[in-house]
Amino acid sequence: MSVDKDLLKRLKILYIEDDDIIRTELSELLSKFFGNVYVAKDGKEALETYLHNQDDIDVILSDINMPKLNGIEVVKTIREIDPKIPVIFATAHSDTEFLEEAIKLRVYEYIVKPIDIRSLLTMMNELANVLYQESMIEQQTKELEKYRDIIDSNNIVLKTDVHMNITYVNDLFCQITGFNKEELIGREFKSLRHPDSSVDVYTNMYAKVLNNKPWHGKLKNLTKDHGTFITDAYIMASLNDSGEILGAICIQKDITEEQNKRRDIQLALMKDKSDIFIRSKEGSAEQSVIINDLKNRLENTQLELVKVQQNVDKYIYTAEKYTVENRNLKTELASYKKSADIHGTALKVSKENSDLRLEIKRLNSIIEETNEKQEKEILQLKVNYQVEIDELEENLKVIQEKYESIESDDVLRQKLEYWKEKAKNESRRIESLEKQIIAHGDQSFMNKIFG
Repeated sequence: MSVDKDLLKRLKILYIEDDDIIRTELSELLSKFFGNVYVAKDGKEALETYLHNQDDIDVILSDINMPKLNGIEVVKTIREIDPKIPVIFATAHSDTEFLEEAIKLRVYEYIVKPIDIRSLLTMMNELANVLYQESMIEQQTKELEKYRDIIDSNNIVLKTDVHMNITYVNDLFCQITGFNKEELIGREFKSLRHPDSSVDVYTNMYAKVLNNKPWHGKLKNLTKDHGTFITDAYIMASLNDSGEILGAICIQKDITEEQNKRRDIQLALMKDKSDIFIRSKEGSAEQSVIINDLKNRLENTQLELVKVQQNVDKYIYTAEKYTVENRNLKTELASYKKSADIHGTALKVSKENSDLRLEIKRLNSIIEETNEKQEKEILQLKVNYQVEIDELEENLKVIQEKYESIESDDVLRQKLEYWKEKAKNESRRIESLEKQIIAHGDQSFMNKIFG
């Protein structure tokens, strides 16, 4: 049989042997396999070594027949301190007289001298495995106890017998219910049921638990003073070693406060929904008034835009008229100048020459007056239309802002976008007209109008 060296290294042993040669050789060999080897040459030294290192010694390997104190006497003393520590006796054929005493001391095993190291290691390996399993069980038991204590301190815990009569309750259960343990033990589990809870809940619970199936759900219970507490309960069957059902274990978490908060939230939500419904009806009426007002303002804006368009058309017509008149006057002036140049030499002092000069002067005066009049009218038209456009754009902006706050009327929003675009187009059209005026007027005329 192979041995687990890592498992053997977990063991610390006390080796007792009065023969110096055997003790030295075997202790050196054992040190290669075990975590620590304490060595003693007789019973007295062995007892002293054990007393000083008992927390670090897992197993004792001892000779029986030794000076001062024999192996039986050493183990008797040690058993008073630790009744469970494993002991292996190395026996000679002459030690049979001690075997009866050794059996009474619950010795783990015997090995015949001279010691076969392989047999010893095999035996120690089995023992190490047993001790390891026991340590794991002990560790798990301690962890389970910790978990139990945690559950017991933070949850309501009770136990029942197979008839679902209460056999145990923890302190938290008593604190919440107001009962003491004596008042609860012996009562049937469902005796704490609130009248609002259906008996079918407990019938289903009992059926599952008694068929070794867990049950999980919410329970509404009564306290001693007829108050109410609600728990999130988990119940399962408790079994004996043979798998027979002995009763049930019930772990409950008090969720009364949580349920009350949830109920308050639901009531608050219901109230909010009612308030929202009322406000929505009031808001719908108010919204209808706003929408109608916006529709009227949009219609007025549409009429204003039509007027602006008409005025712009008039402005274009006037500008074109003045342009034609300006062109005719320039042509007439050029004709008079040409006529004056032809007859200038021969008729310098004649009456016709004088009349021509007067006519030229008159025409220049008319041109200046016409230019001034055009400048004033064009400038005034430009200022007036720009003011109207600015006002319309400002009105559209205000209407748009109000309209955007009303998200339910998509058609009205589209109309608003349309008239906004319409206003922008009219603005671009006026700019285009200005460019046309610039294109038809001469440089001096443009400088006077636009600087």
